[in-house]
Amino acid sequence: MTSKPRLVIDKTIWIRSGLNGQQHVLRPINTALLERGITVLTLNGPHDAAGLENIRKTVWNSDVHVVLDAMIPSELNKLRSVFGDRGNFSMAFQDWWSSVYWFTKNASYLFFRNYNGIAVRRKLASFTESRPPLFTLPERMNSYGVASAALRLPALIAAPFLQLNNRKKLEDSSTDRLLYFPNVITGDQVPLIQAHPRFDFSNISSTGGYWLMRDPHAPAWLNFGNLYYDRQRITDLILQNGSYKVFDLRRSHYLNWSEYCQTVCHSRFAIATGGLHKASLSKYLEYVCLGTPALGEEIPFEFPWLKQCLFPVDTLNVTRGKLEPQLREALAQQPKLRENCLNLRDTLLKLYNPHRILDLLQEQADGKPIPPGYLKPEAFGGESGQN
Repeated sequence: MTSKPRLVIDKTIWIRSGLNGQQHVLRPINTALLERGITVLTLNGPHDAAGLENIRKTVWNSDVHVVLDAMIPSELNKLRSVFGDRGNFSMAFQDWWSSVYWFTKNASYLFFRNYNGIAVRRKLASFTESRPPLFTLPERMNSYGVASAALRLPALIAAPFLQLNNRKKLEDSSTDRLLYFPNVITGDQVPLIQAHPRFDFSNISSTGGYWLMRDPHAPAWLNFGNLYYDRQRITDLILQNGSYKVFDLRRSHYLNWSEYCQTVCHSRFAIATGGLHKASLSKYLEYVCLGTPALGEEIPFEFPWLKQCLFPVDTLNVTRGKLEPQLREALAQQPKLRENCLNLRDTLLKLYNPHRILDLLQEQADGKPIPPGYLKPEAFGGESGQN
């Protein structure tokens, strides 16, 4: 690994994915970087020759530290020719388990939006304790979903051999190299909408999460398995009941952001899980800030405030018979849980403001502890403060 320079966020160059960067959750960081006067370069996919050449010229004519943020694997493969000899870069992950591992191994710092990437490296947890089904049909018949379903069984056959190779590849996991970089949110993203509920429970998320595990800290037997099976299972159980008004994204067109926010606000509960890998998805933040409680599961290390706004359900083990009284109880508690959401909104908009999160990165790089509000004690090995 390259030598690790002192990280000064406001004196960096950021390279961001033009494809991933279109996600609504990633846009506020881009705005905050530009407001700070930080140079932001964009690579619009692996075939963006002009963008790649601009990046090459900019970074090779500078010794400024570079942050590669939320890049898709095909973009990173193109950038390896730029950073192979130069080094002096850090990685900011969206889905760290699927990122090109050469960059992870050689980066000076690793910025994790999902704390599970840090927890796995600190041996606080495994990537997941639950196994996806051997095979699931894709949520939608698009090329990626069909290919993932077709490759699931071959991937399982290859998994033992890939696991043996994974053990040889693990990178330096020094704790001062691992920085927490949670998802951000702004008031403009989540406008409060005065709406009468149209749905009792809404699944406003994908129920198909298929990845190729490029990081050796993520087990090879998860390749092309459905990590969102928990979300699929609980949604199907609620639909089987037939007594409730349910919105299911699988039966809808893809929602634009305005439609997404309106659907959340029209729902008494939004189904929320982090997947089998219990990732800290931005949807938890979005639901709460839109005033809609979540029904589903907490995540182990992040969002200590979430229990105030969530009705817990064991999504992988609850039976249809046991779920019915829980759903009735959830609806009875909904007014209080909604009140909790609304009371938390201003606090969360401050905690996860994009400038505050960039400051949080800098504080960690300077050796300061992560302040209260972001993590549970379990993130520090069960202690009450940062270790």
